[in-house]
Amino acid sequence: MSTSPDNNRPTDNTPQPDADAATANGPTFEPEPATEEEVTAEETEVIEEPAPEPAGPAVAPMADPRPGGAFSTETFSLVAAFLLVLTMLSGRLVELFATVVSIGEQQVAAAQVAQLNTQIVTSGAMALITVLFAVLALVLAGPGTRDWSRWTATATLITGLLFLAVAVATYVMVPVGVQQPPMLPTG
Repeated sequence: MSTSPDNNRPTDNTPQPDADAATANGPTFEPEPATEEEVTAEETEVIEEPAPEPAGPAVAPMADPRPGGAFSTETFSLVAAFLLVLTMLSGRLVELFATVVSIGEQQVAAAQVAQLNTQIVTSGAMALITVLFAVLALVLAGPGTRDWSRWTATATLITGLLFLAVAVATYVMVPVGVQQPPMLPTG
């Protein structure tokens, strides 16, 4: 490719339109210049035209995040998440559920039933407190609440409700305790 002013022909071999061929096909239209009155009328028409509406749903402006604090949504959301961790790790709720399912209809000593019920009620109470903190976090949420706190509170609420349901099911499935006969001395 050359950049000299003498070589101004295109490098490809495509036919170029002729000026004579353009007039042979028909007259060309050139608009007349507009007068000053027409220009002023067009400008006022453009100004008076309403702006086109957006095709999608209207997007509301984002609210500023609310300031955090001791009683904010973010605080209660994090407290609920920490309580959920405590419920999962220290409550042994899933283990108790598996134990009660494996016992079935077997007879169990009354002392063991009391111990099982105490552990189940303690774990269920932790799950209930977790759910209450997650609900409180969602109730306090407003338009300026950060998204992560809503997500955390919602996930904690769902998981806490599942643990609460497991606690209730486990408590209901515990068999009735029976008194063991006293052991006779053998001798």
